[in-house]
Amino acid sequence: MRSSVSLRKPSMLLAFVSVLSCSGEADVTSRHRSYRIHDRAVVIDAHAHPKPGAADALILGKRTEGFEVDFLTMREGGLDAVFFSVPMMMSEPTGLPEAAQILADVVLIENEIAQYPHLAEIARSPEDISRLHDQSKRAVLLGIEAVDPIGGDLANLERFYDAGIRMVTLSPESLAIPDSAGGDRDDTVLTEFGRRVVAEMNRLGMIIDITHTPDQMQMDIIRGSVEPVVASHSCVRALNDIPRQVPDSILRALAETGGVIGVTFYPGHISSEYPDETVTIEDLVDHIDHIVRVAGVDHVGFGSDFIGAEMHTVGLESAAGLPSITYALMERGYSRAEIEKILGRNLLRVFEAVSG
Repeated sequence: MRSSVSLRKPSMLLAFVSVLSCSGEADVTSRHRSYRIHDRAVVIDAHAHPKPGAADALILGKRTEGFEVDFLTMREGGLDAVFFSVPMMMSEPTGLPEAAQILADVVLIENEIAQYPHLAEIARSPEDISRLHDQSKRAVLLGIEAVDPIGGDLANLERFYDAGIRMVTLSPESLAIPDSAGGDRDDTVLTEFGRRVVAEMNRLGMIIDITHTPDQMQMDIIRGSVEPVVASHSCVRALNDIPRQVPDSILRALAETGGVIGVTFYPGHISSEYPDETVTIEDLVDHIDHIVRVAGVDHVGFGSDFIGAEMHTVGLESAAGLPSITYALMERGYSRAEIEKILGRNLLRVFEAVSG
Protein backbone atom coordinates (compact mmCIF):
# COMPACT_ATOMS: atom_id res chain seq x y z
CA MET A 1 0.00 0.00 0.00
CA ARG A 2 1.30 3.47 -0.80
CA SER A 3 1.95 5.86 2.06
CA SER A 4 -0.75 8.26 3.22
CA VAL A 5 1.27 11.19 1.90
CA SER A 6 1.48 9.84 -1.62
CA LEU A 7 -2.21 9.02 -1.62
CA ARG A 8 -3.23 12.46 -0.44
CA LYS A 9 -0.82 14.53 -2.46
CA PRO A 10 -2.64 14.89 -5.82
CA SER A 11 -5.71 16.68 -4.45
CA MET A 12 -3.69 18.77 -2.00
CA LEU A 13 -1.21 19.67 -4.74
CA LEU A 14 -3.93 21.20 -6.90
CA ALA A 15 -4.77 23.67 -4.15
CA PHE A 16 -1.09 24.27 -3.49
CA VAL A 17 -0.32 25.05 -7.14
CA SER A 18 -3.24 27.47 -7.19
CA VAL A 19 -1.77 29.32 -4.24
CA LEU A 20 1.68 29.39 -5.79
CA SER A 21 0.32 30.94 -8.96
CA CYS A 22 -0.57 34.01 -6.92
CA SER A 23 2.80 34.18 -5.15
CA GLY A 24 6.23 35.50 -6.10
CA GLU A 25 9.18 33.15 -6.55
CA ALA A 26 10.64 34.14 -3.19
CA ASP A 27 7.52 32.76 -1.53
CA VAL A 28 7.50 29.41 -3.31
CA THR A 29 9.97 27.62 -1.01
CA SER A 30 8.24 28.60 2.23
CA ARG A 31 4.82 27.76 0.85
CA HIS A 32 6.06 24.39 -0.35
CA ARG A 33 7.44 23.69 3.13
CA SER A 34 4.16 24.67 4.75
CA TYR A 35 2.30 22.42 2.33
CA ARG A 36 4.47 19.45 3.29
CA ILE A 37 3.90 20.12 6.99
CA HIS A 38 0.15 20.35 6.49
CA ASP A 39 -0.05 17.31 4.24
CA ARG A 40 1.69 15.04 6.76
CA ALA A 41 -0.13 16.32 9.85
CA VAL A 42 -3.28 14.83 11.35
CA VAL A 43 -5.66 17.77 10.91
CA ILE A 44 -8.80 17.81 13.07
CA ASP A 45 -11.72 20.26 13.18
CA ALA A 46 -13.31 20.14 16.63
CA HIS A 47 -16.68 21.58 15.60
CA ALA A 48 -18.57 22.02 12.32
CA HIS A 49 -22.12 21.63 11.04
CA PRO A 50 -22.71 19.05 8.30
CA LYS A 51 -25.80 20.60 6.77
CA PRO A 52 -26.80 24.24 6.31
CA GLY A 53 -30.36 24.97 7.40
CA ALA A 54 -31.37 26.00 3.88
CA ALA A 55 -30.18 22.77 2.27
CA ASP A 56 -32.80 20.28 1.12
CA ALA A 57 -30.64 17.24 1.84
CA LEU A 58 -27.40 16.16 3.43
CA ILE A 59 -24.82 15.73 0.65
CA LEU A 60 -21.23 15.04 1.69
CA GLY A 61 -19.69 13.21 -1.27
CA LYS A 62 -20.31 15.88 -3.91
CA ARG A 63 -19.54 19.58 -4.24
CA THR A 64 -22.72 21.37 -3.17
CA GLU A 65 -23.36 25.08 -2.74
CA GLY A 66 -23.50 26.13 0.90
CA PHE A 67 -21.70 23.04 2.23
CA GLU A 68 -18.41 24.33 3.64
CA VAL A 69 -17.28 20.93 4.90
CA ASP A 70 -17.82 17.93 2.66
CA PHE A 71 -15.49 15.12 1.70
CA LEU A 72 -14.15 17.00 -1.32
CA THR A 73 -13.32 20.25 0.49
CA MET A 74 -11.88 18.18 3.35
CA ARG A 75 -9.57 16.40 0.92
CA GLU A 76 -8.58 19.64 -0.79
CA GLY A 77 -7.80 21.26 2.56
CA GLY A 78 -6.06 18.25 4.06
CA LEU A 79 -8.70 18.00 6.80
CA ASP A 80 -8.48 14.46 8.13
CA ALA A 81 -11.18 14.45 10.79
CA VAL A 82 -14.16 16.58 11.75
CA PHE A 83 -16.57 16.56 14.66
CA PHE A 84 -19.95 17.07 13.02
CA SER A 85 -22.60 18.54 15.29
CA VAL A 86 -26.07 17.08 15.74
CA PRO A 87 -28.91 17.85 15.59
CA MET A 88 -28.29 19.19 12.10
CA MET A 89 -29.36 22.65 11.03
CA MET A 90 -32.98 22.34 9.98
CA SER A 91 -35.00 24.85 7.98
CA GLU A 92 -38.24 23.50 9.45
CA PRO A 93 -38.86 22.12 12.96
CA THR A 94 -39.43 18.37 13.01
CA GLY A 95 -41.48 18.18 16.18
CA LEU A 96 -39.28 15.42 17.62
CA PRO A 97 -37.92 15.68 21.18
CA GLU A 98 -34.34 16.93 21.11
CA ALA A 99 -32.75 13.60 22.10
CA ALA A 100 -34.82 11.76 19.48
CA GLN A 101 -33.83 14.27 16.78
CA ILE A 102 -30.18 13.84 17.68
CA LEU A 103 -30.37 10.07 17.30
CA ALA A 104 -32.33 10.36 14.05
CA ASP A 105 -29.73 12.72 12.59
CA VAL A 106 -26.94 10.33 13.55
CA VAL A 107 -28.62 7.72 11.35
CA LEU A 108 -28.93 10.21 8.48
CA ILE A 109 -25.23 11.06 8.67
CA GLU A 110 -24.24 7.39 8.86
CA ASN A 111 -26.40 6.57 5.83
CA GLU A 112 -24.86 9.41 3.83
CA ILE A 113 -21.32 8.36 4.71
CA ALA A 114 -22.10 4.75 3.78
CA GLN A 115 -22.60 5.89 0.18
CA TYR A 116 -18.94 6.93 -0.08
CA PRO A 117 -16.88 4.18 1.61
CA HIS A 118 -13.86 5.11 -0.50
CA LEU A 119 -13.91 8.67 0.86
CA ALA A 120 -14.88 8.55 4.53
CA GLU A 121 -15.99 6.54 7.54
CA ILE A 122 -17.51 7.21 10.93
CA ALA A 123 -14.82 7.28 13.64
CA ARG A 124 -15.49 6.45 17.27
CA SER A 125 -11.97 6.38 18.70
CA PRO A 126 -8.57 8.03 18.37
CA GLU A 127 -7.36 4.82 16.75
CA ASP A 128 -10.02 5.21 14.05
CA ILE A 129 -8.72 8.69 13.24
CA SER A 130 -5.16 7.42 12.86
CA ARG A 131 -6.26 4.40 10.81
CA LEU A 132 -8.33 6.48 8.41
CA HIS A 133 -5.55 9.05 8.11
CA ASP A 134 -3.19 6.27 6.99
CA GLN A 135 -5.81 5.19 4.43
CA SER A 136 -6.28 8.75 3.15
CA LYS A 137 -9.96 8.66 4.13
CA ARG A 138 -11.87 11.32 6.02
CA ALA A 139 -12.90 10.55 9.61
CA VAL A 140 -16.31 11.82 10.70
CA LEU A 141 -16.88 12.05 14.44
CA LEU A 142 -20.11 13.07 16.08
CA GLY A 143 -20.76 15.73 18.69
CA ILE A 144 -23.86 17.35 20.14
CA GLU A 145 -24.70 21.05 20.20
CA ALA A 146 -28.27 21.56 21.44
CA VAL A 147 -30.22 23.52 24.02
CA ASP A 148 -31.02 20.60 26.34
CA PRO A 149 -30.09 17.23 24.82
CA ILE A 150 -29.85 15.47 28.18
CA GLY A 151 -33.35 16.48 29.27
CA GLY A 152 -32.61 15.80 32.92
CA ASP A 153 -32.03 12.10 32.18
CA LEU A 154 -28.45 10.87 32.56
CA ALA A 155 -29.38 7.70 30.67
CA ASN A 156 -29.51 9.80 27.49
CA LEU A 157 -25.74 10.21 27.67
CA GLU A 158 -25.21 6.47 27.39
CA ARG A 159 -27.72 6.32 24.54
CA PHE A 160 -25.74 9.02 22.75
CA TYR A 161 -22.45 7.25 23.40
CA ASP A 162 -23.81 3.94 22.09
CA ALA A 163 -24.91 5.79 18.94
CA GLY A 164 -21.32 6.91 18.35
CA ILE A 165 -21.38 10.43 19.81
CA ARG A 166 -18.08 11.34 21.41
CA MET A 167 -18.42 15.03 22.35
CA VAL A 168 -21.19 17.05 23.99
CA THR A 169 -21.27 20.85 24.04
CA LEU A 170 -22.81 21.48 27.44
CA SER A 171 -25.22 24.35 28.06
CA PRO A 172 -26.77 25.79 31.22
CA GLU A 173 -30.08 24.15 30.27
CA SER A 174 -28.47 20.73 29.79
CA LEU A 175 -27.11 21.03 33.31
CA ALA A 176 -30.54 21.92 34.73
CA ILE A 177 -29.74 25.60 35.04
CA PRO A 178 -31.88 28.38 33.48
CA ASP A 179 -30.26 30.22 30.61
CA SER A 180 -28.08 33.00 32.01
CA ALA A 181 -27.43 34.70 28.69
CA GLY A 182 -29.36 37.75 29.82
CA GLY A 183 -27.26 38.15 32.94
CA ASP A 184 -23.61 38.13 33.80
CA ARG A 185 -21.56 35.48 32.07
CA ASP A 186 -19.72 34.56 35.27
CA ASP A 187 -22.56 34.22 37.78
CA THR A 188 -23.68 30.63 37.29
CA VAL A 189 -22.17 27.72 39.22
CA LEU A 190 -22.45 24.03 38.55
CA THR A 191 -25.35 22.26 40.27
CA GLU A 192 -25.37 18.76 41.74
CA PHE A 193 -27.00 17.46 38.54
CA GLY A 194 -24.31 19.20 36.54
CA ARG A 195 -21.61 17.44 38.55
CA ARG A 196 -23.33 14.13 37.84
CA VAL A 197 -23.33 14.94 34.10
CA VAL A 198 -19.59 15.62 34.23
CA ALA A 199 -18.94 12.38 36.13
CA GLU A 200 -21.06 10.33 33.72
CA MET A 201 -19.32 11.77 30.67
CA ASN A 202 -15.98 10.95 32.30
CA ARG A 203 -17.17 7.39 32.93
CA LEU A 204 -18.37 6.88 29.38
CA GLY A 205 -15.35 8.44 27.71
CA MET A 206 -17.09 11.45 26.13
CA ILE A 207 -15.30 14.74 25.53
CA ILE A 208 -16.79 17.59 27.56
CA ASP A 209 -17.12 20.85 25.61
CA ILE A 210 -17.54 24.02 27.71
CA THR A 211 -17.94 26.46 24.81
CA HIS A 212 -21.50 27.53 25.64
CA THR A 213 -21.30 27.63 29.44
CA PRO A 214 -20.75 30.74 31.59
CA ASP A 215 -17.37 31.57 33.13
CA GLN A 216 -17.86 30.20 36.62
CA MET A 217 -19.51 27.08 35.28
CA GLN A 218 -16.59 26.58 32.90
CA MET A 219 -14.22 26.73 35.85
CA ASP A 220 -16.38 24.35 37.88
CA ILE A 221 -16.45 21.83 35.02
CA ILE A 222 -12.69 22.05 34.44
CA ARG A 223 -11.99 21.50 38.13
CA GLY A 224 -14.67 18.82 38.54
CA SER A 225 -13.70 16.67 35.56
CA VAL A 226 -11.12 13.95 36.04
CA GLU A 227 -10.29 14.21 32.32
CA PRO A 228 -9.24 17.20 30.18
CA VAL A 229 -12.06 19.26 28.67
CA VAL A 230 -12.25 21.42 25.56
CA ALA A 231 -13.74 24.70 24.43
CA SER A 232 -14.32 23.43 20.91
CA HIS A 233 -15.16 26.64 19.05
CA SER A 234 -14.18 29.81 20.88
CA CYS A 235 -11.83 32.76 20.64
CA VAL A 236 -10.13 34.76 23.39
CA ARG A 237 -11.69 37.62 25.28
CA ALA A 238 -8.39 39.51 25.49
CA LEU A 239 -8.67 40.21 21.74
CA ASN A 240 -12.46 40.40 21.45
CA ASP A 241 -14.00 41.56 24.69
CA ILE A 242 -17.43 39.95 24.55
CA PRO A 243 -18.84 37.39 27.02
CA ARG A 244 -18.88 34.58 24.45
CA GLN A 245 -15.08 34.45 24.34
CA VAL A 246 -12.70 32.78 26.79
CA PRO A 247 -10.85 34.85 29.43
CA ASP A 248 -7.22 34.24 30.32
CA SER A 249 -8.18 32.69 33.67
CA ILE A 250 -10.01 29.89 31.84
CA LEU A 251 -7.12 29.47 29.38
CA ARG A 252 -4.77 28.92 32.33
CA ALA A 253 -7.19 26.47 33.96
CA LEU A 254 -7.47 24.50 30.70
CA ALA A 255 -3.69 24.35 30.47
CA GLU A 256 -3.32 23.17 34.07
CA THR A 257 -5.68 20.26 33.43
CA GLY A 258 -4.53 19.31 29.93
CA GLY A 259 -7.46 20.80 28.01
CA VAL A 260 -7.64 22.51 24.62
CA ILE A 261 -9.38 25.55 23.16
CA GLY A 262 -10.36 25.26 19.50
CA VAL A 263 -10.18 28.67 17.86
CA THR A 264 -13.25 29.32 15.71
CA PHE A 265 -13.22 30.83 12.22
CA TYR A 266 -16.44 32.80 12.63
CA PRO A 267 -15.40 36.43 11.98
CA GLY A 268 -17.65 37.96 14.63
CA HIS A 269 -15.91 35.88 17.28
CA ILE A 270 -12.46 36.78 16.01
CA SER A 271 -12.98 40.54 15.88
CA SER A 272 -15.46 42.97 17.40
CA GLU A 273 -14.81 45.20 14.38
CA TYR A 274 -16.63 42.78 12.08
CA PRO A 275 -18.54 43.44 9.81
CA ASP A 276 -17.19 46.99 9.54
CA GLU A 277 -13.72 45.58 8.95
CA THR A 278 -12.62 42.48 7.06
CA VAL A 279 -11.39 39.59 9.20
CA THR A 280 -8.37 37.67 7.89
CA ILE A 281 -6.39 34.55 8.71
CA GLU A 282 -3.80 36.80 10.32
CA ASP A 283 -6.48 37.98 12.77
CA LEU A 284 -7.30 34.34 13.52
CA VAL A 285 -3.66 33.50 14.17
CA ASP A 286 -3.48 36.46 16.58
CA HIS A 287 -5.86 34.48 18.79
CA ILE A 288 -3.69 31.37 18.49
CA ASP A 289 -0.62 33.45 19.42
CA HIS A 290 -2.39 34.77 22.51
CA ILE A 291 -3.42 31.28 23.65
CA VAL A 292 0.14 30.04 23.18
CA ARG A 293 1.50 32.91 25.28
CA VAL A 294 -1.02 32.37 28.09
CA ALA A 295 -1.62 28.61 28.06
CA GLY A 296 1.12 27.11 25.91
CA VAL A 297 1.20 25.49 22.48
CA ASP A 298 -0.11 22.19 23.85
CA HIS A 299 -3.53 23.68 24.52
CA VAL A 300 -4.76 25.17 21.26
CA GLY A 301 -6.41 23.73 18.17
CA PHE A 302 -9.29 24.87 16.00
CA GLY A 303 -13.01 24.33 15.65
CA SER A 304 -14.22 26.08 12.52
CA ASP A 305 -17.93 26.30 13.40
CA PHE A 306 -18.66 26.17 9.68
CA ILE A 307 -22.41 26.51 9.62
CA GLY A 308 -23.42 27.38 6.07
CA ALA A 309 -23.47 31.11 6.76
CA GLU A 310 -22.48 33.88 4.36
CA MET A 311 -20.00 35.37 6.85
CA HIS A 312 -16.45 34.05 6.57
CA THR A 313 -12.92 34.90 7.55
CA VAL A 314 -11.21 35.74 4.26
CA GLY A 315 -9.45 32.65 2.96
CA LEU A 316 -11.53 30.29 5.09
CA GLU A 317 -14.71 30.11 3.05
CA SER A 318 -14.55 26.32 3.26
CA ALA A 319 -12.35 23.55 4.61
CA ALA A 320 -10.25 23.84 1.44
CA GLY A 321 -8.62 26.95 2.93
CA LEU A 322 -6.99 25.21 5.91
CA PRO A 323 -3.44 25.05 4.46
CA SER A 324 -3.34 28.84 4.67
CA ILE A 325 -3.46 28.57 8.47
CA THR A 326 -0.40 26.33 8.40
CA TYR A 327 1.44 28.80 6.19
CA ALA A 328 0.57 31.72 8.50
CA LEU A 329 1.76 29.76 11.54
CA MET A 330 5.02 28.85 9.84
CA GLU A 331 5.59 32.46 8.82
CA ARG A 332 5.22 33.49 12.47
CA GLY A 333 7.99 31.13 13.48
CA TYR A 334 6.12 28.08 14.72
CA SER A 335 8.07 24.84 14.32
CA ARG A 336 6.75 21.82 12.47
CA ALA A 337 6.10 20.01 15.77
CA GLU A 338 4.20 22.99 17.17
CA ILE A 339 2.10 23.34 14.02
CA GLU A 340 1.21 19.65 14.09
CA LYS A 341 -0.01 20.05 17.68
CA ILE A 342 -2.22 22.99 16.71
CA LEU A 343 -3.59 21.29 13.61
CA GLY A 344 -4.77 18.22 15.48
CA ARG A 345 -2.34 16.50 17.80
CA ASN A 346 -3.53 18.46 20.83
CA LEU A 347 -7.16 17.49 20.30
CA LEU A 348 -6.15 13.90 19.56
CA ARG A 349 -4.27 13.82 22.86
CA VAL A 350 -7.40 14.92 24.74
CA PHE A 351 -9.48 12.31 22.90
CA GLU A 352 -6.96 9.62 23.83
CA ALA A 353 -7.00 10.69 27.49
CA VAL A 354 -10.80 10.80 27.67
CA SER A 355 -11.40 7.53 25.86
CA GLY A 356 -8.53 5.65 27.51
